Amino acid sequence: MKNSIYEVSEDYKYLARVGRAMMDMSEYANCKGMKEADFKLLNDMSHVGNMMTKVGNTFGPQYKNFSDADKELIARFERKEIDIPQMRPYTVSNNKAID
Repeated sequence: MKNSIYEVSEDYKYLARVGRAMMDMSEYANCKGMKEADFKLLNDMSHVGNMMTKVGNTFGPQYKNFSDADKELIARFERKEIDIPQMRPYTVSNNKAID
């Protein structure tokens, strides 16, 4: 239940938590030995995670602004198919990002 007209719903808060976890995994990844495709994945995670943190805000992105590739990346992240060993604490579990 919303406390204020300015507060977003729990669904939007969950999207923001997942988006922050994606950005954290991307930002703190150890890039040693990574190939070009790995860097693209990290950049995509940062971009999509940033968009997710803004969904529900006034003038923020909407679901229709996410491409099919963006949606697939989110799904892979939530299924924990994107595994960067040094970043395992930044996965999302039980609707809460683990710090």
